[in-house]
Amino acid sequence: MPIGQLQFGARGMDMHHLFVLKEHCGAGVGRALINASLELSKELSCKYMTVGTHPDNTAAAEVYLAAGFERLPNAPRFRIGIDG
Repeated sequence: MPIGQLQFGARGMDMHHLFVLKEHCGAGVGRALINASLELSKELSCKYMTVGTHPDNTAAAEVYLAAGFERLPNAPRFRIGIDG
């Protein structure tokens, strides 16, 4: 979902409902979906991407942090900058 920070003139993307079936966890599927989302965001001239997860989903939080996202103060939300 495209979003914007008008005060900064920045366009962003919020990734919703990313999940991987248990039988595919650990196979790189989640990382591939994150990378595809980042590429699409870059093509759409977005400067950042955000994502949220359930507070109890520590595995997802670890995946986002390993992918380069930073934890936002209003956790469990994460943000990554996109170089254009």
